Amino acid sequence: MSEPTALVIGEALTDIVHEEDGTVRSRPGGSPANVAVGLARLGVPAELLTRLGTDVNGDALREHLEQSGVRLREAGTEPPERTSTAEAQIGPDGAATYRFDIEWDPGEIRLDPVRLVHTGSLATAIEPGAAAVEAALSAAHPGTLLSFDPNVRPSLGLPVAGIRSRVERFADRAHVVKMSDEDLEWLYPAEPLVDVADRMHASGVALFVVTRGAQGCTLSTPHWTAEIPALPVTVADTIGAGDAFMSGLLFAILTADADQEIRDGAVPQQAAESWAATALRSAAITVGRRGAEPPFLEELVGSSAQILP
Repeated sequence: MSEPTALVIGEALTDIVHEEDGTVRSRPGGSPANVAVGLARLGVPAELLTRLGTDVNGDALREHLEQSGVRLREAGTEPPERTSTAEAQIGPDGAATYRFDIEWDPGEIRLDPVRLVHTGSLATAIEPGAAAVEAALSAAHPGTLLSFDPNVRPSLGLPVAGIRSRVERFADRAHVVKMSDEDLEWLYPAEPLVDVADRMHASGVALFVVTRGAQGCTLSTPHWTAEIPALPVTVADTIGAGDAFMSGLLFAILTADADQEIRDGAVPQQAAESWAATALRSAAITVGRRGAEPPFLEELVGSSAQILP
């Protein structure tokens, strides 16, 4: 396997999915793991720094990551006995709600030079690992594009003020930040999107993206904003949709060799709209099938002649 272009830091876990009809299925998951899989399936050499147990679920996740082409870096001194899990309840509209059982203690994280480092979700909220991830991003090489998706989980029961403070510290370090409209509603319930965007850009975020489900997404830079409509799709479930959007967006940025422009804060609007269209196509393919199953490159390219920058 070639040296990684992208390093993703964070949890890989088993989704225990309770379908509306009462069926229970176990599937590979975890937001950072899903992003790493999405990048690798799109041809980006990707490495995942994570924690996996020595149990059956851990073995299944290792196989899933290997089959998708993800290089695995298992963090910490010793693997835990149990792999982390997320119980997902699927509602009538295909949306998923979660309950987590997770351990996250990667120890000190050392970053080798790569073009892209992405992190987010539980790995940036749960201690002691969140502090280790924050320190790693602070020490990243200045030539590295840093990407962050808070993907907040209110069901963890953590205080919103503490999570908001942590999110803003990660945003201080990131060039690209993606949030969902649900993230915004929980973190900033009284603030319009434009005010949150201004807050992000004041902290140095070059490209701020808000996904809005069937309404598409909003892009924002310090110089312009844009609305990109979603594609029509029949939803099987929404598991991994935001992660597929994230991997599609990062793939498009890397394919366009735009990481330097973004690090410099010069994000071209027409190109960024094209990246977002790619990301929305990736998400649409994923929600059309069950589980966190981001597309392979041939699926993404074959789904539309207009998606690539």
